[in-house]
Amino acid sequence: MKICILETDTTGPAFEPVHGSYADMFSRWLAPVLPEARFTRVFVAEGETVPEDLTAFDAFLVTGSRAGVYEDRPWIAPLIAGLQRIAAARVPLAGVCFGHQVMAQAFGGEVRKSPDGWVVGRHDHDLSATGAAVFGPGALPALSIHQDQVMVPPPRAERLFSTAASPNGGFLYSDFPAISSQAHPEFTLDFLRALITPPDGVRLADDLHAEAMASLSGPLDQQRIARGFARVLRGEEIAHG
Repeated sequence: MKICILETDTTGPAFEPVHGSYADMFSRWLAPVLPEARFTRVFVAEGETVPEDLTAFDAFLVTGSRAGVYEDRPWIAPLIAGLQRIAAARVPLAGVCFGHQVMAQAFGGEVRKSPDGWVVGRHDHDLSATGAAVFGPGALPALSIHQDQVMVPPPRAERLFSTAASPNGGFLYSDFPAISSQAHPEFTLDFLRALITPPDGVRLADDLHAEAMASLSGPLDQQRIARGFARVLRGEEIAHG
């Protein structure tokens, strides 16, 4: 199974030597549930484009990024066009954080910076009926760090899970095999701690930083999310809610 990871950012020189690239993180996260997968990287944030020959891959995955989908960056419009080609060809597709947002934008949704500011830390996500069909029952604990959000869901998407702060937290697409998550199941606790610790990480308000750090003592279930993503990336049929 060949999966093409569309990288939309780097982790940066302060983090990559310890934590790896975004593609490294996704490869490590998915490997236990997709042992047959082989990963190829295409760095769209540096001008590479979605491959013309989509049949060379069994699935595509879009990473997170510090960019906003609404920004005038030269690589975003070609990426959106590439995602639309992937959907038209019915090749399985997944996205996380920026990937979740750019998929929504590509397929008729709307993304904006949230007026409520940062969502950061560990949160329990409430599952919809479709979410329970994908991941199994029970709240889904996952890590988040974002300001942008999908404000208007795309018409072809069904909500998978949500929190009060991120009501459109995950989607399963109804007319082609695709799944996305605003939360970061590929992140480790150590990486998120580093991301919110100055001087290299984001400088948050003191109360928000303390709340986020305290939340990281709770349990995670990254592999449960990975198993749901693996079902879609393999092209399995999933009952919709």
